[in-house]
Amino acid sequence: MPNEWKNGLCSCMPCGLCMKSYFCPCILVGQNHARIHKGTQKEDACSGWCAGWCGLTSCLGLGWILQMMDRMEMQDKHNLEGGGCGACCKSFWCGCCMNIQMSKELDYIQLQQQQGGYASNQGMVAKPQQYHG
Repeated sequence: MPNEWKNGLCSCMPCGLCMKSYFCPCILVGQNHARIHKGTQKEDACSGWCAGWCGLTSCLGLGWILQMMDRMEMQDKHNLEGGGCGACCKSFWCGCCMNIQMSKELDYIQLQQQQGGYASNQGMVAKPQQYHG
């Protein structure tokens, strides 16, 4: 059974990531691609993938196809819910928000891999709160 995305499509914060996705989407597309395929954030985001996205977007308006391919690869690699039709629609109509969602989800996945998965702290106990009024 596929895993749910931990970040929603419309969760556009932090502001810096939102600005990068809106004003310099090729950089975020390149970073996401490198993280999906190599597992680490590439310092130089101006890769062949980024240049291909710029060329397809500026000449033909088809950069969304590369974004769709990355989303489908990410869904398969990390067993995330979604299919080809959803990836196509999100890439075409919500590319900016989709790039942010993918970046934040890759952050989450990387953090989980570094920590060895989520483990609850057994010594932590929350006391019931009482209203004093």
